[in-house]
Amino acid sequence: MTEYLFLFHNTLGVVKTRRALQAAGKDFRVTDIPRQLRGGCGLCIWIACPEEGYQDWVMAGLTESVYRVQGEQWDCIATYPPA
Repeated sequence: MTEYLFLFHNTLGVVKTRRALQAAGKDFRVTDIPRQLRGGCGLCIWIACPEEGYQDWVMAGLTESVYRVQGEQWDCIATYPPA
């Protein structure tokens, strides 16, 4: 499993992604965005899933970017335009 960090354009993205993850019974956590990163709404979601499985949780128009977490480092692997 790989850990991913999702940033959102606004809090609606956090809410919708959280609801989808809860409905699917997935483990996740919502936190403030790490200081080293910047994002639209200030909140992020951490998800552990198989490689490339992160795409299942991207919300078109709501997800801003996805980072692969590697220890204390984050590698941006995808960015998305706002709605």
